[in-house]
Amino acid sequence: MKLVVDSNVFISALDPNDVFHSQCYPVLEKMLSAQLEAVCPVLVLAEVTCVIRRRTGSEGVAAAVCHQLVRWSSISWTDITLDVAESASILGAQIGVKGGDAIVLQVALEYGVPLLTLDKEMRLKAPPNVMVITPSDTA
Repeated sequence: MKLVVDSNVFISALDPNDVFHSQCYPVLEKMLSAQLEAVCPVLVLAEVTCVIRRRTGSEGVAAAVCHQLVRWSSISWTDITLDVAESASILGAQIGVKGGDAIVLQVALEYGVPLLTLDKEMRLKAPPNVMVITPSDTA
């Protein structure tokens, strides 16, 4: 199964103290075993790395997470081109979501794959042609 994975899923999976860790960690396990394939905007990489740094207080841990995620063969990282940013901006203006959320939704729309997220607002506001799923839907 191929999908766009939102940063909150990676963050919860990587932080054993996160309330959603037990729901999200199996997603990482499936990605490591190639049962799940992800396509993510590079913004997700920056968001995950920076939140892990803030939560752990460790630059080293955050850098290690970044380097690991970049090397996972089950994740395809997509650049945020001007065309993607423009489309995401229009989408965000239409549905009223934050900029980063609009980019993630735009990538799901562009690739025609589901979006995996814990974000309730994204689930509620996503355009009808974007399927939004939660970690439990991948079980």
